[in-house]
Amino acid sequence: MRDRFREMLPDQATTMAMVLPTLRRVARSDRMAGWLNRPLAPFNPLDPRRHIDPYPIYESLRAHGPVYNHTRIANWLITGYEECEQVLRAPVSVDRSELITKIPPYKHIDRNLIDMVVTMMLMVDPPDHTRLRKLVNRAFTPRAIAQLEPQVEKITDQILDELEPLDEFDVMHRFASQVPIYMIGSMLGVDAEQWPRLHELSDTIAFLVDPLSGFDVDEMAAALSEATAIFRAEFAKRRINPQDDIMTALVNAEEDGDRLSERELESMCLLLMVAGHETTSGLIGNALVTLSRDHAARRQLIDAPELAANATEEFLRHDSPVQNTDRVVTEPLEVGGHVIPAGAVVTVLIGAANRDPRVYTDPAKLQLDRPEPHPFSFGQGIHYCLGAALARMEGRIAIRSFVERFPEYRVDQLAWKRSTTLRGPANLTVTTR
Repeated sequence: MRDRFREMLPDQATTMAMVLPTLRRVARSDRMAGWLNRPLAPFNPLDPRRHIDPYPIYESLRAHGPVYNHTRIANWLITGYEECEQVLRAPVSVDRSELITKIPPYKHIDRNLIDMVVTMMLMVDPPDHTRLRKLVNRAFTPRAIAQLEPQVEKITDQILDELEPLDEFDVMHRFASQVPIYMIGSMLGVDAEQWPRLHELSDTIAFLVDPLSGFDVDEMAAALSEATAIFRAEFAKRRINPQDDIMTALVNAEEDGDRLSERELESMCLLLMVAGHETTSGLIGNALVTLSRDHAARRQLIDAPELAANATEEFLRHDSPVQNTDRVVTEPLEVGGHVIPAGAVVTVLIGAANRDPRVYTDPAKLQLDRPEPHPFSFGQGIHYCLGAALARMEGRIAIRSFVERFPEYRVDQLAWKRSTTLRGPANLTVTTR
């Protein structure tokens, strides 16, 4: 079935190659957004309003049912919670290796760099995924993550100490992005002097998941090359002088005589860097935007710090840093009364599923003590986020620590990322007094 699906890809790639540049240009024009939205109703993936507030758009789509066959964009769209879980747990494919090498902007990037991207654990199916996951799982056991909590608290406090004398600063660049990238740099064992550069590289590489963002191909290729060069140098050091860090664990990982290849090591470190940085910074940024508007919830979190863990789940549910993910159906799949045919692309709208009114009472309301929010922000099934426990810990500590340190902060400037997949502020300037 997978071979049959791949036979379909050249035609899809040709079509997308023709329309993507035009769609990108139109998407950037607010004047044209209304025109584009009409023929793509009830859901336009390029509607610029999605960057600011996607949730009214999801509700318009939800009116057509939890599963919608959007023939004009050749996608099945899932907004329902149960249906979302069913697709994420189904034996569907994440392998887009053939397509990604045939459409702009990916096809203009050096094939060696793209090969490194498409071999990421996030983009491969079993048995390759099973093998890779088994090799790296031991570095992310609950015990291993729990031991990192003092380091997360130390990094968070150091950054906040530097910010405390300031009356105004950009939360995203000075705090929300720094906590996770510094933590990942520390876990990998990369020298602290390199952490700010990893931050910059991660911000660029993150747009790989979003071709409609119109990223600069040369800039992307340069970022991929530089990041892998940093990692290769670290691999060489670990082989000579092993350390107590994840980089050494990955270099030495072995299961039944199997080890990670050099390409797989590069892919894994890239994935840990970007996924560990972007989702967590989005979680922190989105939560602080929400708390800036909800003073009662902010005071509740300050007065009852024991709510922090459940509050983090609610932040993830209320405004997910990952808004959607795609799957390819390899065998006919019945979901929500529809049979989705083999070869179809399914977009699971995580942000919509996390606000399904069939599951949550008053889903648009932030409720820090909401019983068992169980959001899908880290996925489900075999591709459940490897670093979910770490991201939750970082979010819990960072959000709580920030509101305790700056209980009266207010937002002066806010601009959202222009991404159809990742949600979070691009700029979040606050005044603290």
